[in-house]
Amino acid sequence: MSTNPDSDSPYSARPPPVSFDDFMAQVDAATLAHGGIMVDEDIYEELFASAGPGHGARPQFIAALPRPKTVPSGESCPVCLQTLASIETEEEYALASESFFGDTEALGLRELPCAAKHVVCARCCKQWLMLNNSCPLCRSQVDPANPVDAETSDTIEAQRQTERMLALFHSLFGPRRPPPMKKEEGREAFSGMYS
Repeated sequence: MSTNPDSDSPYSARPPPVSFDDFMAQVDAATLAHGGIMVDEDIYEELFASAGPGHGARPQFIAALPRPKTVPSGESCPVCLQTLASIETEEEYALASESFFGDTEALGLRELPCAAKHVVCARCCKQWLMLNNSCPLCRSQVDPANPVDAETSDTIEAQRQTERMLALFHSLFGPRRPPPMKKEEGREAFSGMYS
């Protein structure tokens, strides 16, 4: 199969998209034309690999996040769903133990500097902020010294992009169904050796 778009062959394929935005534009164009789009799985994976990591917060900012002064009772970490009280207890036991050699920065709770002052466990907070410069709940920017791109600063557009990607993923790699068995005239379709 020729990938040269100038080829005279009726089977020539268009070149792979150069950016993720180009890929999404092709998907949108095919969707608007009410036609299906066939995407090579390797191209799809290559696009995601070339997107690179997100624009996370600076490590110094993550390490300097304050601990909350008061812990809301009965609440849990919105990421891992572990209760805030159990996270504090885990931290107390780990710090009291002489045999604890883990990362003490990943213990306890952290208060994010968003308008709502969301409380997240330190482990989830560190993992999230290394990839994203936003609160995992309200999506507001948390590290002002590391601004996000103008394109991704709009929360609604970022959420729409995520929803479109999820829909695209499900349409491309959704669960496969076995092909329906055809019935021949007067006979049942063969379904096994002893059918």
